Amino acid sequence: MHSPDPPPLRLLLIIHTAWSRNLGASRVLVELTDELRAMGHTVTKFSVEDAFPASNRPRRYVHQYLRPLTAHYRTHVVFPRRARAFVAANGNRFDVVDALHTDLPYSKRQLRFRGVLVARSVGLLPAYREFDRWAAKHWPDEISARDLLFRLLTLPSFYRRVKDIARSFHNADVVNVSNRDDLVTVGDLLGDRGKVVALPFGLSDERLASFARAAAAPARRLEAQTVVFIGAWNPRKGSRDWPAIAANVLQERPGTRFLFLGTGQSRDYVLRLLPAALRPSIEVIPAFDSDQLPELLSNCTVGAFPGYLEGFGFAVLEKLAAGLPTVTYDAPGPREMMCHKAFQTVVSRGDIKEFSLTLVKLLTLSIDEYALHSEDSGRVAKMFSWREIAARTVDRYRHALTTVNQRLDEHSR
Repeated sequence: MHSPDPPPLRLLLIIHTAWSRNLGASRVLVELTDELRAMGHTVTKFSVEDAFPASNRPRRYVHQYLRPLTAHYRTHVVFPRRARAFVAANGNRFDVVDALHTDLPYSKRQLRFRGVLVARSVGLLPAYREFDRWAAKHWPDEISARDLLFRLLTLPSFYRRVKDIARSFHNADVVNVSNRDDLVTVGDLLGDRGKVVALPFGLSDERLASFARAAAAPARRLEAQTVVFIGAWNPRKGSRDWPAIAANVLQERPGTRFLFLGTGQSRDYVLRLLPAALRPSIEVIPAFDSDQLPELLSNCTVGAFPGYLEGFGFAVLEKLAAGLPTVTYDAPGPREMMCHKAFQTVVSRGDIKEFSLTLVKLLTLSIDEYALHSEDSGRVAKMFSWREIAARTVDRYRHALTTVNQRLDEHSR
């Protein structure tokens, strides 16, 4: 006799940022939610808009220097408390509570929740902190008095967040990370990899199709001789390496153009950090709507991402989806995708010379060679489908729910 299908899951997703597909962390949950709902599951979200309704947000008259401090306090101190209150009041409505690893550092008893508690990492904060320490020594910078004051005032809450992450991992039934490096790191931290699962990010079928539709022909892309980078302008994503990379490429290919997308910093700010000789070759677009990206990438030639550490790396995945041969460092996050490429274009972290040389090689491919590289990029992108990742997520959560319910039954006997 055919066994009945299990009932749909009821999930609550918690994140301290705005609920927007234009933000990296929340985009993960927004797009996962779309797929889960398409599968018939019920998904509720609790984000910053829910924790702080419009009537409870900071007023415009708050001094501009206080706004970052106010925002930090709201999202990293007050938000977890409000998330806890929401779960405690509504937990019986959900089978699974899936929260960012800084956002719900409480036990299930404190939450009055009996279902599956998930601690999710879209970027492992302790690993980012270690990189920041390394970067401060490797690229020492002067720090303004305002930035120094901000760091001092937020230091106690930062250390509390680090402890909160450990609590979240300890209390969770499932720890959901986005790459295999983090799976090992968190598993070793817990002394148990059994409850840690590495589930990557992906693209919807519609998103993949939009990149394919927008892509120009190989000959046109090669003619454009444009290298594109997507990402915030900071050392972790390679800002300190770009001056040398661009200079090396321009020395070999003087007509090359560089397009920096989504820097989060103004054109003047980015160009001020680059030598004057390079500036005429560089275009900066500080922000863009997610739906604009296929068209923005349509005439680019090569993707580049000299990032040192990522949770996963949408910026790499979407360049691959656009059919762009892409060069990256061998770093956590991007290596989840790049290891599947037939044409390897990965170099050691910080190897600026080899990174530049690989870009030049791609820019000088023949049309036929370029088409093969482009097809290879698109093939790899198709391996990361939100539909499949959502199905794997549901399977793991169902398994955990069965285990949790069995324990509850044993305890009640």
